[in-house]
Amino acid sequence: MNHEIAKYSGISLSNFNYHFPTKRKLVLSIFSYMKVNLSGRINQNINLKRESSPLNLVKIYIEFENEFKFFYLDTYNVISHYDFFGKELLIQVDEAILLIKNLIYVDVGKGFIKHGPGITERTYDDLSNQIWLNCHFWFAQSYIRNTNDNILIKCINACFNLLKPYLTEEGHNKYIHFINGLK
Repeated sequence: MNHEIAKYSGISLSNFNYHFPTKRKLVLSIFSYMKVNLSGRINQNINLKRESSPLNLVKIYIEFENEFKFFYLDTYNVISHYDFFGKELLIQVDEAILLIKNLIYVDVGKGFIKHGPGITERTYDDLSNQIWLNCHFWFAQSYIRNTNDNILIKCINACFNLLKPYLTEEGHNKYIHFINGLK
């Protein structure tokens, strides 16, 4: 395996083994790179800063997961073999759900998402969690069902459908405009 990775990376096997003497070191390095990469995508996304839409964040996550699907399609096995990974991944998941929730609150404040009778903080917690679950497992279920065409659009539409009951008319129009801009 090391030989194949080194060859694909364009470095010598001895150089690869020097930097990654154990599988644990390799896996930690990959995960660290993934965290920095995702953070950079979120921080540099002008649309996310300007529009603060949960669907824009979904787009970032799905594009990221598509690039790193080798990890996301096998999360269970990675965690099973590298127990230290579970805690790191849990932190990442909690941060992602909190970011989604914060973007929902921003859209509540802008009048795009409803707030009022029957809608509580727990509603937004559940909605944030469901959006994350949808994003995280979208690739796996798409591959299982062999429906891996237009994954980005399908996942964003599914997240839109989760949000739809809570959108104001203005929010509905904003989100439809966002989705149509992706097609």
